[in-house]
Amino acid sequence: MPACISVSNIAALRIRRSALWVLATSALPLLCAPAVLAGFAVGTIQPRIVERVLQVNGNLDLTLTPKVEEAIGKGIPVQLVIDLRLFRRRPLIWDERIETWGLRRELSYHALSGQYLVGSVSAVPTDRESFTSLNEALAELGAIDGVALSIDEPLVANADLRLDVRVRLDIEALPSLLRPVAYTSSDWNLNSEWTTWKVQR
Repeated sequence: MPACISVSNIAALRIRRSALWVLATSALPLLCAPAVLAGFAVGTIQPRIVERVLQVNGNLDLTLTPKVEEAIGKGIPVQLVIDLRLFRRRPLIWDERIETWGLRRELSYHALSGQYLVGSVSAVPTDRESFTSLNEALAELGAIDGVALSIDEPLVANADLRLDVRVRLDIEALPSLLRPVAYTSSDWNLNSEWTTWKVQR
């Protein structure tokens, strides 16, 4: 009797095959390749406290390297993490950290439809948005619209608050075969600097 292979197993095999292909081609020299400016940067962030909720709006500037674009086109999804840290400023000693969050988003490519898919990692596929171009997908991936984050710690009245924000590509979320190359290659080192923003109240 022939063994049954589930759809999820088929998808995992395809991703594994794509990872092997990317791994093999990463060892090839890039001869006469044009210089490409790529990287992640935090654009504008507008944080505001309403009661015990931090509301965040803004945008991230996301540009991928050719190797990362190639991997996505081969069916390997990539995950981005938006790190946020809320601090209370204190004039004479170090600032007090109040809360920390990590927003995780995923970008993938669906070969049959020719669509790029963007959504949170926890979202079901039907909740993800699709785009015909990579630029449109990256714009949506970097949009921070009406994000609401609950604050567990009580806030001091009239405290001077700051929000630190950065965005990074999560190498640990890549297929295991691809991680050693990603950790040692500048093509996969897509991380913004920490940026600081005053929180309005």
